[in-house]
Amino acid sequence: MKKILVNAIPMTVVGTGVGRYLRGLYVTLEKEFSDRLEISYFTGKSIVRNIPNSEGPGWKEALGRMLWRMPYPVAFGARLLSHLPIERRFRSLSRDYHIYHEAAYFPFKAAARMPTVFTIHDLSLLRYPQWHPRERVLYWRTFFKRRLGLADSFCAVSEFTKREMVEYLDINPELIRVTPLGVDTDVFNPEHDEEAQAVLESSGIPEEFILFVGSGDPRKNFDALVNAVEKTQCQLPLVSVGWSGWSSGHEKTIINMGYVSDRMLAQLYRMATMLVMPSEYEGFGLPVVEAMACGCPVVISSAAALVEVGGDAVIKVENVHDSNLLSCAIDDLAGSLSMQIRLSGLGLKRAASFSWCDTARGTAKVYLDDKYGQNL
Repeated sequence: MKKILVNAIPMTVVGTGVGRYLRGLYVTLEKEFSDRLEISYFTGKSIVRNIPNSEGPGWKEALGRMLWRMPYPVAFGARLLSHLPIERRFRSLSRDYHIYHEAAYFPFKAAARMPTVFTIHDLSLLRYPQWHPRERVLYWRTFFKRRLGLADSFCAVSEFTKREMVEYLDINPELIRVTPLGVDTDVFNPEHDEEAQAVLESSGIPEEFILFVGSGDPRKNFDALVNAVEKTQCQLPLVSVGWSGWSSGHEKTIINMGYVSDRMLAQLYRMATMLVMPSEYEGFGLPVVEAMACGCPVVISSAAALVEVGGDAVIKVENVHDSNLLSCAIDDLAGSLSMQIRLSGLGLKRAASFSWCDTARGTAKVYLDDKYGQNL
């Protein structure tokens, strides 16, 4: 029995992509590999045996907003003061485990030199630091390169991310296993949810709309989408979903839902005329898969990871900064029911190829590798 220790702090924070990845992965690992893996979770306060619940929007999100408003040296100091006692706690608690899995910024230093598996989602902090708060970039730079050497094996969420890891981090490709994210078909499916529909309609959601899912992170290109929607002939309203520490400046011209539950998100996908994901850069692009699984037509940018995930089941816009090009793509899709039906069908087939079972099996192969013995 392999004893796995997971940094589960991202699972306690609402709405993070890393948290969604960890939850999808470990819910499945607990079901499929409980006879071979004993999994424990570090919450920042203690180690627990059960998958921790999200604490919901609260003080951590408020702290995030405060960090963005602070001068960056002060914000960096605050982040560092928060990190150091948590890492000390991790070191004191992380004894008697065979493997440590990290999926956030960089690995902690464990109490002993136990094998470490590090999942890397993207390299935006390295390649595009201008898209991130300065304190976050400084925090990452302070630790990442030094801690990278602690990892014995790596998981990448896409072939694109693996290529970048090899090119920009000089990691041996033989140490990297690609484990794409999956989709929870119990939640994200084309089956209409009347109760969720009623709640959304009471919140003022129109019958037809364009959907955007993501943070206000500049790389998401939300401004480009707003500009394109304003030029469309279809004049569909734009609904935005996702927590953000950024202010877009468009709060009065869009319907901003903020954070919503997965159940509500799935119904928004079903209701939407289309999802538009115009990101400049992604490591994977989970909203694309979730939307396709709900039968929602999808428009994407030419970002390599989105093209990899969407395949031929999406509409690709080569330059989303060309508002005329993006608005025409939106109008073409909005005005063609046959195109919507075709993309919906292709998307359902494409989404079926992304399974948390596959993610779990690929990750379990790393954990169960003979090179990671069970001697403590």
